[in-house]
Amino acid sequence: EQSPLLHLDLYNFDCAAAEGSRYVLTSPRSLEACARCAVRPVELLPRALGELLREAPGRSMRVAAGLYEAYERERRRKLQHHSLDSLQKRREGSWGKTSSESGASSSYSGESLRERGGKGGGRGRGGAAAAATSGSLLGRSFSLGDLSHSPQTAQRVERIVREVKRRKGLSEVPERDKKIAALMIAKHQEASLLREQRQAAHLQWDSQRRLAEQRKEQEEKEKQRALLQGQRMWESQVEKRRGRLSQEQEEAALLKQRQRLVCEERWREQAEKQERLRRERLERAVQEDKQKKLHQEHNLKAKEEGRKEHREREEQLLQEKLSTAAQKRLKKEVQLQKEKKLLNQAEKLKHEALLKELAKQEAEEKEMLKASLEMSLTKAQENYEQLVEKRNQELREKARREDMQIQRAKLAAEKKEREQKQHLEALARETERKLQHAAQVAEEVVQEKARKVVLSRLEKEKVQKMNKQKVEQYEDLRRREILLSIERKLERSEQIFKEKKTVLENARSVARASFHVREKVRQETNMRTFDKMAFEAELHAHLNKK
Repeated sequence: EQSPLLHLDLYNFDCAAAEGSRYVLTSPRSLEACARCAVRPVELLPRALGELLREAPGRSMRVAAGLYEAYERERRRKLQHHSLDSLQKRREGSWGKTSSESGASSSYSGESLRERGGKGGGRGRGGAAAAATSGSLLGRSFSLGDLSHSPQTAQRVERIVREVKRRKGLSEVPERDKKIAALMIAKHQEASLLREQRQAAHLQWDSQRRLAEQRKEQEEKEKQRALLQGQRMWESQVEKRRGRLSQEQEEAALLKQRQRLVCEERWREQAEKQERLRRERLERAVQEDKQKKLHQEHNLKAKEEGRKEHREREEQLLQEKLSTAAQKRLKKEVQLQKEKKLLNQAEKLKHEALLKELAKQEAEEKEMLKASLEMSLTKAQENYEQLVEKRNQELREKARREDMQIQRAKLAAEKKEREQKQHLEALARETERKLQHAAQVAEEVVQEKARKVVLSRLEKEKVQKMNKQKVEQYEDLRRREILLSIERKLERSEQIFKEKKTVLENARSVARASFHVREKVRQETNMRTFDKMAFEAELHAHLNKK
């Protein structure tokens, strides 16, 4: 029993699951299909974009992407061709089974020739004549045993024997001579068949070489086309980027101009609003001052009228007090006189003796009372006059003070009005100065912003110009590198083509030399040389002796 570990299934690609596989099957049939299509198995494997970038570090991403697309298209085409060829061969069946069964006993069997014929004929799918020749040769056996025992060789030997018998008059030819003649004819046939096979293989190899060269030229053209397409795409993208940058710059300039106009409009509206508010405040302050002045004048008039009424009331009260005092004094004097009369009558009634004395005393008292009354009246009059004078003086002083207060109030009001007016004027001047300063600051800010915008635009233009110069330098450098790489590739391809051409010329010269040698040998074998004539003479002599 065979161990499962030592069992290697080399025909697992025949299953249905492996038909749609994207991997390269390293099976004999897959390798034969690769050999027939002149494709290396590694060329069927997919490659990543990073590998192409690592192989050529100088290439840009767009050029590498173009080469990657060209490589993928070529790989898919080769893979499809390989799959179709493998499928066709699988449908046709293995052509080497009958050859291996029929020529297994021969030392020069058809197995080795089938391998060579398969390698040479499988690649020659480009020419119909070479394919037909290789197909006709592959179905035949080329061993000496098969050729010498074939019916055609036997018929030819019999014909030669009959001619020899007829010409030479011989009755019988030995079997050994027949076998030698058959071997000679078979060797000649083998040589002619090998020559035909070599010629077909040479033609097939030449057609395959031409196909490979055409495919190589097509690949180079596709690479050049991909490079040009990548360069055009890159240039178009650069142009689009430039257009987009210029459009963005124009839009930014328009936006900044629009913002500047909006800011100016806002500043103008704000200035007009502040001016309107200032005028309203001034008008309101003037109205308030007028109202205050009217109110103060009204208050002063009311105070003056109140003071006059108060003065009149005080004078009236003083007159009333003086009149009541005089009335009281008169009443008192009348009462005193009545009392004195009563006392006098009582004294008269009680003391008649003392009438004179009493009269005298009364007279004295009257005189004294009169003097005292006069003095009291004078003093009261003086006191009243002094009181009136004092009151008048106080009223005058109070009026003077009130006048002074009114004057001071007027002066204070005028001063306050002047100060208010000066303050309002100063406030107006300060507001005007602030507005002028704000307008100046706004103008300076606008000028500074405009200057910054101009400087930034100049800086951006400078940077853009430098970037443009850098991009142009990079483009020129990249273009020169691409041209140099293309020139190097062209030189390399031309060198490889020359080397291939030299190798082909050498191979052709070797093939021509071998062909001439074979032709010379064939001519020599076909010519009747002195050695052949001597050998034939000896053979005839030997036959005649028998």
